Amino acid sequence: MGLLAALRPGIKAAELTAAAGLLDPLAGPLGLGSPWAPDNSLASIVVADILGLTPDDAPTRPAAIRVPAVARARGVVCTTIARIELGNYRGAERLTGSAEASWIAATDGPMSPFHRMLWTCDDLLFYGWSCWAVTQRETVNGVPGAGFPTRMTRLQPLVEWRFEADTARVLRATPDGGWRPASLREIVLIPGPHEGLLVEGAPAVRHARDLQRSAHLAARYPSAYLGLKQTSGTPLRRSSADPDEVTVETVLRDWRTARLNPEGGGVAWLGGIEPEEFGSFAEHLVTEGRNAADVDVARHAYIPADLIDATVPESSLHYTTSRDNDRRAIDYGLGAYMSAISGRLTQDDVTPHGQRTAFALEEWLAGSGSAPSGAPGLSTTTATDRETPQ
Repeated sequence: MGLLAALRPGIKAAELTAAAGLLDPLAGPLGLGSPWAPDNSLASIVVADILGLTPDDAPTRPAAIRVPAVARARGVVCTTIARIELGNYRGAERLTGSAEASWIAATDGPMSPFHRMLWTCDDLLFYGWSCWAVTQRETVNGVPGAGFPTRMTRLQPLVEWRFEADTARVLRATPDGGWRPASLREIVLIPGPHEGLLVEGAPAVRHARDLQRSAHLAARYPSAYLGLKQTSGTPLRRSSADPDEVTVETVLRDWRTARLNPEGGGVAWLGGIEPEEFGSFAEHLVTEGRNAADVDVARHAYIPADLIDATVPESSLHYTTSRDNDRRAIDYGLGAYMSAISGRLTQDDVTPHGQRTAFALEEWLAGSGSAPSGAPGLSTTTATDRETPQ
């Protein structure tokens, strides 16, 4: 079972075949499926067939980030992980100085290490993939660029890189506005722990967005469903070419205008016409419903619901200190993203065999005892390193 087979149990054989070439220097341009590619078959199958949504129903990142629960989830996942240092390790020992890969903390590039990791996590959260460009490599035996990466930067999806629709190859943007296949040595493609919030979490995001709109309408129109009933007089005509004639359309227009008046909703009362309320927004939909939608977003983001200020009914878990909460966030949420990132960066095309790249959690959780263990992306004294064959 390969890397993607472990991370993506439902991925197709074609994508697994492409993934097998990640570390093969003789392989051609990388070919992996992605929901970013225009008319991508993987996206259409997942969104239309499995989730029951048409492509127009699938939320985009700009639309999704306007949903408060999604924005909060993004803040928890991305900013928290970006504040935790990366490091190179051999066993339990952290490598320092020249022994540590220079790209980890380099500040001479277009993006700081913090922002590179921030937007990498953003890519994994929303799309399920992130791509880095190798901009510089070591010189080995006088051959420039023959060694491990010394500088890397994150590429912006759809602008600087994308997947080809028909072949699922990784394409990089060219200066003339075109696209070219990317070689294995110039990129590091990072698969996330899930298919992306915009794919597998599309129904939850759309549901939360709809409830947010309902709450907005409820605040703007407390009496949402009103009817104007004529009780006496000559029945009004539906419409008229005479602009001075009172008709059903003019009464409704004046009523709507008055309700939206910022100085108050007073109207001139017409004899024989009475307002009748038919109902309003269900309170449970704009309160409990929004909370339930937030919980669903948290589940798709792989984080505990209370981290985005959502509550789970009958929860008996209580955490008395911020350190306890930080540990739980890593164990049951952020660790999935961190392990996906460090697992890819520990591969032999990025990090020398016998070493690993991991997040320095012991420093981040200083004072809380031993850090969470068991995942490859967490630098702890109990983590298992890859051993160099003797």
